[in-house]
Amino acid sequence: MLLSLIVHTYSLRYCIPAAAMLGTAPAYLLSWGAWRALSTVLPTRLYHILDDHIYTVYQSMVLFFFENYTGVEIIIYGDIPKRKENVIYLSNHQSTADWIIADMLAIRQNALGHVRYVLKDGLKWLPLYGWYFSQHGGVYVKRSAKFDEKAMRRKLRTQVDVGTPMYLVIFPEGTRYNPEFKEVIKASQAFAAKEGLSVLKHILTPRMKASHVAVESMKEHLDAVYDITVAYEGTLTADGKRRSAPSMPEFLCKECPRVHIYFERVDIREIPAEPVFFRRWLHDRFEIKDKLLTSFYESEDPNKKCKFPGEGRRSPLSLRKTLPSLLVLSSLTLPMLLTESVYLYGRNFTHAQNKPVFPVQIGSRVTRDLLSRHTSVSMAVDWLGFGYAATILFGGFMGYKRKGSLMSLIAGLFFGGISTYGAFKVTLDPQDKWTLFAASGALAVVMGIRFKKSGKLMPAGIMAALSLMMVVRLLIL
Repeated sequence: MLLSLIVHTYSLRYCIPAAAMLGTAPAYLLSWGAWRALSTVLPTRLYHILDDHIYTVYQSMVLFFFENYTGVEIIIYGDIPKRKENVIYLSNHQSTADWIIADMLAIRQNALGHVRYVLKDGLKWLPLYGWYFSQHGGVYVKRSAKFDEKAMRRKLRTQVDVGTPMYLVIFPEGTRYNPEFKEVIKASQAFAAKEGLSVLKHILTPRMKASHVAVESMKEHLDAVYDITVAYEGTLTADGKRRSAPSMPEFLCKECPRVHIYFERVDIREIPAEPVFFRRWLHDRFEIKDKLLTSFYESEDPNKKCKFPGEGRRSPLSLRKTLPSLLVLSSLTLPMLLTESVYLYGRNFTHAQNKPVFPVQIGSRVTRDLLSRHTSVSMAVDWLGFGYAATILFGGFMGYKRKGSLMSLIAGLFFGGISTYGAFKVTLDPQDKWTLFAASGALAVVMGIRFKKSGKLMPAGIMAALSLMMVVRLLIL
């Protein structure tokens, strides 16, 4: 029984990171929603610029758990360009964690916000994330005869027309390769043989439609195609047989010690435009992948097994790129955890015999005592106050992210944290506004002085104006 408990506890190690990633999603989407509403009167290009920055914050937090928390080693074969490029990312597909591998490469080019996915149509119903991925520039597609080429082409052309940076992730196999799914593998190999194509062993026969439409629709906008081959170490059994790659929960349980990534850049001018030739080109690329994976899993040389050919370099991810995002999103989420759930979404407390009713007991006893003092009036969440606090936190993070300014991050966390607490107090009692008043007043003075000295609208001028508006609002509240 004790052994079963230990094993069960071990398997739940993914719960903390999963709770953090899912728990911060509402705060993230609320912040994005506020920007989406404001940007309706602004140029589309401006919306995409800030949307990419907001997306970077959330995905950086995700990578904190998938890289820094798990301690996985990333081994890269090949040279990743240092500058950002507009690219299509083509990779083999074997695990739900493959989506994270694309993020791992993108953050090393400082292009994390540019990542957009071509996804199965069914994923658009995924709670919270499904709709947002489309808003961020992702494309949902159906398979085979149901594939809507015109819709995909229209979506991509719209983004090209406004100059949206592109890091489009496509898995041409269409479904995950799993050595346990023998029938799927046999069907894929039979199709290749029927079409006169090379039969592949460690990957499935690629489908060309989505990849071809993407290349054709954005050719003048693209710089290259990144041809990626991924192998997860620890997927070889003791008797030398390949087993299934780790899922996201297994990855977070630290069951994958290393990820091997073979990177090859193909200039967009080298890719044929005609469908017949493109199909042959794509299959040739996957034939190369198959040879790489065959060497990885089946090499008779022990020194070459579980490695790709060539020199692999360990590529650690600095906490400086991920931890600030975790702190910012945690700061945005904390007020929601301290607030009654019914209250959070703008509903009022109900009363019975002058006593507050708490349908869901969230937060500490102290929090509930605070709430009970103010139940004689109807209350609504101070969304403007929380939005102001979120802007401060995000501004501090971006100052650190873009210029490496540690003081910007510290100031953002300090003033953002106080403003978050102040907005929470205003939520409990509209007259208890002095904490938020002090924070916004101090920030208005500090940023006003900076604006006077530098004359720069961003960020000093904007933050000074927002803080001054918050001061005026609180005075008339």
